[in-house]
Amino acid sequence: MRVFVLETLIAITVALTTAFGGLVAEDLIARDASCTISTVSDLWSETCTSPSRLGWFLGTLLVLVAAMALRAWLMAHNGTLYYLRLLPAESADRMRAAVDVANARSLGFRSATGWFGTANAVVDLRREVDHISDELERAMNDDDDATGFLLAPNLAFPAALAVGYDTLLRERTHLAELPVAARKRRLPGGDTGVRTVYFDDGDDEWTERRWRSRRSQPGAELAMVTLPAGSAVEAPADRTSVRRVWLSLQLEGGGPVSEVDAGHPLREAADLVVVVGPAERADGADRTGSATANAVGTDAGGGTNAGAAGEATLRPWTLPAGRWYPGASGRQVNRRAFARLVEELSGAVEQVLDDYPEAHVLLSGRMPRSVAFALGYVISQRKDDRIEGKRAALHPTRADDTRAERAQARAENEGLSSLSRFWTSVTPVLVHLGEAKPTIVHAAQRDAAVHGLVADAPTAATPAGTAPAGTAPAGTAPAGTAPAGTAPESATPTTDPLPRQE
Repeated sequence: MRVFVLETLIAITVALTTAFGGLVAEDLIARDASCTISTVSDLWSETCTSPSRLGWFLGTLLVLVAAMALRAWLMAHNGTLYYLRLLPAESADRMRAAVDVANARSLGFRSATGWFGTANAVVDLRREVDHISDELERAMNDDDDATGFLLAPNLAFPAALAVGYDTLLRERTHLAELPVAARKRRLPGGDTGVRTVYFDDGDDEWTERRWRSRRSQPGAELAMVTLPAGSAVEAPADRTSVRRVWLSLQLEGGGPVSEVDAGHPLREAADLVVVVGPAERADGADRTGSATANAVGTDAGGGTNAGAAGEATLRPWTLPAGRWYPGASGRQVNRRAFARLVEELSGAVEQVLDDYPEAHVLLSGRMPRSVAFALGYVISQRKDDRIEGKRAALHPTRADDTRAERAQARAENEGLSSLSRFWTSVTPVLVHLGEAKPTIVHAAQRDAAVHGLVADAPTAATPAGTAPAGTAPAGTAPAGTAPAGTAPESATPTTDPLPRQE
């Protein structure tokens, strides 16, 4: 509606400017040689031209220039809305009302959607993710580059990582976080609950960014706590002996850090559990940097962070709302705070890969959908660069390494980001309805390695080694299933990061 009114105004002012410009030109041509119009006073003289005609011409010309500038601003900041949805078939799409609200303020609408099943022990989403990525790329290629791009992801966590990783973002790209319950009607300038963040302004935003290791960046907002998995009392002393790490990125919910994702067989089968998120100690003080259970960890600034990791408690995190623009559907998210958060999350994944080079990382996450999508994109940008402040010789070589593995180890020891092997060393985990299942979402993942994660995991109610091979005792949940009594809501990744509106 706004664009229609604006383009109508432009058409009217073009006609008026042309008409009055013709009258002024007629006055100047019809006058005799005494009207030299070499000075302003001659131009405005009644003997040379009509001052009223000249005033109308300049006034309409000024309105036309202002209307054209406003139209260019609207096209750059609104643009086309892209709605991306890929959820378990059992889930409900509660974003439709919010999509309608966001679409009302956009210049166009495109969608790429799908559903998937979760019956198998390993969830294979490669075909569905490729469909979403291909449709998004095709739609962006066909769109007008002069307009902005507003991406509204509603994707399961593993799918958000893969789609964000494969997407080539353009200039003037915004990300939208849609609420579960958006206001369908609002007063002019009212808040609908939709949050948008200006994420990319071309190559100089992410491609040319200077990346620094997480340890070399003081003032980290997120804490990294390392816990022993299963029945272990303390973490392994030799980091190269760690073969499996459960890494949980937590931006939603609360509770003790030691209970994050507790009870999932995949977590219990890991050698270590690493939890990253905003946390505070029992005394209320914020915890940042790194801490290890039953030990003294090293924080982001290189000092020590004493205190038992079990004392840490996750605290709620909300999108950092920024300024409000008149006529906008909702508040803008602080773009700098958003970028720092996503960079810190990618640095945490990179640090785990650096610290445990021989380990396979199971990655779970509870965070806003826009953050998960942005994390996948940032990982794809960070993986090819040298990391400033990275410790040397973190990735030793072994006698049975292949030539490619030796080359990879040498490159990482010289400063290359360990995220360059993200898909071969990391498996995203789908946590849905109380079950945690490894997920294949990218062509670079190794099928055998992912399926081996399920084969090695103990059952939910039986310790590893007590049940015969290939059998499960009565009343025992299958591999990847949370134990009885675990609330499904505590593991569902489709929660809304914004407060519900009753």
